[in-house]
Amino acid sequence: MSGQKTDLQKHHIFHGEGRRDVSDRHGFWVYLQAKYHSAAMGGLHAYPNSGLDLQLKRLCQREYEKVYGAEAFFEIFHEDFIPFKEYAAVDMQKDMWEDIALCNWVRDFKGKNKEIYTADEYWNKMHERGIKKPLNGCYLCEYESQFGEVEECIHTKPNWETIKTTEEAEKQALYARDNIGIEKRGFEVWGK
Repeated sequence: MSGQKTDLQKHHIFHGEGRRDVSDRHGFWVYLQAKYHSAAMGGLHAYPNSGLDLQLKRLCQREYEKVYGAEAFFEIFHEDFIPFKEYAAVDMQKDMWEDIALCNWVRDFKGKNKEIYTADEYWNKMHERGIKKPLNGCYLCEYESQFGEVEECIHTKPNWETIKTTEEAEKQALYARDNIGIEKRGFEVWGK
């Protein structure tokens, strides 16, 4: 976190209730400076299951599940620290682009090809229905925000400023739908 190599303490990512042994056995630990670690100094032990503590648990769970699967992680801890799953984010993002493409197709069909249905218009309609806009208007950004800061969206999306017709908007929305992925942001993951 700080790049410092002094004043480090071993932090068991999953602590308490016999979990330190499990953390040692599986390598679920990191070194943190005392100011980030110690409860007395306002570190993550002062606020368990929130902030940095929760972020580390989520990062650890995600990396473990990549190798061994979600069931294996759940067998160890009987908890799931990642409430919004990647598959749900992908499905919701695909549905969004599908809806935007369909609305543009309808406008094109009705001869309103200059009235482009954009993501902003989509989110205005969702807001009217009481559906909260995800971070950056992107479900993939919302998913990634569980593991670290996400400032701007890097996911596939149409460039609304260059689109001139509903037909073009439909094609770009379908392209975004078909090319969804969780692009790497460069979140640091500690050595195995």
